[in-house]
Amino acid sequence: MEAQTKNVLKVEFIQVEMPANADGSCSACDTIQGKLVSAVQAVQKLFDNLDCEIFLKSTTIRTVQEAEKVQIVASPTIRVGNLDFHPHHPTDNSEKREWTWKGATIAEPDKKTLIEVLLRGYFEPQKEHEKKELSPYILKYLDESEQTKSDCGCS
Repeated sequence: MEAQTKNVLKVEFIQVEMPANADGSCSACDTIQGKLVSAVQAVQKLFDNLDCEIFLKSTTIRTVQEAEKVQIVASPTIRVGNLDFHPHHPTDNSEKREWTWKGATIAEPDKKTLIEVLLRGYFEPQKEHEKKELSPYILKYLDESEQTKSDCGCS
C-alpha cells in the first residue's frame, strides 16, 4: 500500500513592525492574530478529513524591501493559500481599519469570518503574480523603521 502524503494549507499572518511601540507589536494586529489562531483550531478537524494540515506562520515585516518581496499591501495581511485578506485604512494617518468581506465593511473580522476566509483560501485557484502597491499607511511605519537604523555599520 502506498503512503499517502497530507496536503498542506499555508496560512500566514503578516504584520508590519510598529517601531513606536516598545515591543514592535500592534494591539489591533494581536487581537486579529488571536482570532485567527482560534479559527484555525476550529477548522483543523474538518481539514483532517480532507487529509490537509494547516500550517500557520507569523511574519513581521521591517523594511519596504521585505514588504515588496512578500507582496503585501496592508497590515495585517492574512494570506491563506492564494487569497489575501487585509484591511483598508480610510486615511493614511488613521489607525482605523476597515475590512471588507462578502460585500460588507466591518471594523474587525470575527472568528466566523476568519473561518470563511480559511475555507475560501483553501479553494482559491493559483493566479498570476502581479506587483502590488504598498499602502501609504504601512509605508509610514516602514520608513520610520528604516530611519531609526544606524548607518555606522554597528549592530
